[in-house]
Amino acid sequence: MVAGRILPYISRLSSAVRMKSSTFELRLTRWRGPALIGSLILFCGGAYWSFGAVDLPPSGLRSLPLFLLALSVLPSLLYGGVAMWLLARSAGQSMPVAKGTVVSAYAYLAELLPLPGGALVRAGSLVRAGASLGRSSALVVLTAILWLALAMVMAALTLLPLSFTLALPLLVIGSLASVAIVAWLWSTAGPAIALQTLVHRMFGILLTALRLNFAFAALHISTGFAGTFPFVLAILLGSASSIAPAGLGISEALAALAATVTAIPPAIAFLAVGIDRIFCLAGCGIVVLISQIGARRRPAETAPARRDELGSNG
Repeated sequence: MVAGRILPYISRLSSAVRMKSSTFELRLTRWRGPALIGSLILFCGGAYWSFGAVDLPPSGLRSLPLFLLALSVLPSLLYGGVAMWLLARSAGQSMPVAKGTVVSAYAYLAELLPLPGGALVRAGSLVRAGASLGRSSALVVLTAILWLALAMVMAALTLLPLSFTLALPLLVIGSLASVAIVAWLWSTAGPAIALQTLVHRMFGILLTALRLNFAFAALHISTGFAGTFPFVLAILLGSASSIAPAGLGISEALAALAATVTAIPPAIAFLAVGIDRIFCLAGCGIVVLISQIGARRRPAETAPARRDELGSNG
């Protein structure tokens, strides 16, 4: 009953936020080129400082955790494909997981462009699948906020024994936002899809935490699984910002800041998030490259068949 009264307000609010954010992004577009350069300087400068601060050359990284990190990128790519499949189902359309994986890889790389690239790629693919622009935009934005809100809750549970004043606001905001968005999905897409989306986003947090565990291990640091949740939040917060493309340098800086309330050196946190980013970019680049090679081969393979068909008809 209460959810039924609140949901119309949430829907109108999401539409208003979407319109405002679109206008804001258009204004930011002219600054995204310089922002990319600045974020690259921040990322490279921070990495250089971090390696010097921990007195660990790149050759000193442990190879086995790096290999495991590379392997864990594959399920992360498939996770992106399942995300697009769920978004399409939420919009009443269909999209194969394989196609969704390619779309998600393009979206990840598009975040580095001087545009709100990732959101445009995801929403655009839903529109091409048959969904309306408004519905597609709302789903992309709100499910991204759901992921961020759940990361707030997980990070808060880790930080409670360390900093109650920091953990409490994260816990309250994350919980309220998660409940509101799941209720909106429940009302508009049905309980099954709402619960599947909730479980999927939770799994995404655990998957990111796993990758970060391998990244920290490569730097000779053991964090424990739950110990990486504040840095998962840093990654998502940085990616959600429009200040720097894909949050480049911002996520790493936020991770270093989050490390100040833990026992992990800030330089190590910066490097771990940076290493995770490099591996994810490489994985998405490979998927996009394979997709482009496949797209070029298909016309070449179908051309002889078409000529044979024309010849038989003649």
